[in-house]
Amino acid sequence: MKHVALLLGIAAQMSAFTSCTTTADNDSPVTAGAVPADSSAPSFKATAEADRAAKKTEATITPYPFETCAVQFHKPFKDGIPKHRRVYQGQEVLFCCTPCVKAFDMNPDPYMPRIVAAAKAQQTGSSQ
Repeated sequence: MKHVALLLGIAAQMSAFTSCTTTADNDSPVTAGAVPADSSAPSFKATAEADRAAKKTEATITPYPFETCAVQFHKPFKDGIPKHRRVYQGQEVLFCCTPCVKAFDMNPDPYMPRIVAAAKAQQTGSSQ
């Protein structure tokens, strides 16, 4: 009986450490901090179209300040190259994989303050 309880405890702890490439049955990403999409959240297609439109005005886009994924911020890009890019409120945002983009598209607000603050600090440091 002790072994069963131990195995259940280990399984519960392991499920807490999900990869950014793990998806649920409904193909929504299982990511820490992700909030299910509501009717007001933009769709993946809508944000991709907005990104393409924003690329035409590159001069007004603030560069992404990190060498890691916006969602899995501890995860560096494979070979130093991000897989996906978004422009959100004039800020470039880079991602390591499609599930991370989908998590961001569902609820970008938790990720943006850290990105915006680092981008401002980077701009301030480089302008001095």
